[in-house]
Amino acid sequence: MKDLVFIDILYLRSIKYLFMILLFSVLFMLELSASNTEHNNHFTFPDWKNLHKLNTEALRSDSHSAWFDIYINKLAKKPYMQQSSLLPVGSIVVKPLYPDPDRSEISKLTIMIKMEKGYDSDNGDWWYGVYDETGMEGSYQGKIKSCIKCHTHGKETDYMFSESVMDNINDMNF
Repeated sequence: MKDLVFIDILYLRSIKYLFMILLFSVLFMLELSASNTEHNNHFTFPDWKNLHKLNTEALRSDSHSAWFDIYINKLAKKPYMQQSSLLPVGSIVVKPLYPDPDRSEISKLTIMIKMEKGYDSDNGDWWYGVYDETGMEGSYQGKIKSCIKCHTHGKETDYMFSESVMDNINDMNF
């Protein structure tokens, strides 16, 4: 009988922990300002324009052959601004790309999310996405080889290029 009670207690504890993990996962997703539409890391970003915009003037990206802005969620703001060597899990960086510095139209959104340790340990555990301007339709998501190849050059700053970008950002925007 004692063995049965002990097993029941262990079972209840495991359910409690699973419930807590589920609760924190839901809260984590709300903080992301993104909606997980499937269980395999496909997200939507309908509210990306509500994230914190870092720059006032369009920045140049030679690797994308475009101009861009940088939007980040609250979780990423302080570490990004401090050019931290590690952004916390749940950090989101959204970069709308424009064909010209006037930002007359958005050609696409490029998005990065810092995932849990083990998602892609060889590449900083970053998830990448390429979306339309609404943030709803993703053409590529996940471990995108071309994104990984380029961002490998920023390994020392958690695969971000914040040091070079921060030189171009207007301090008045903060």
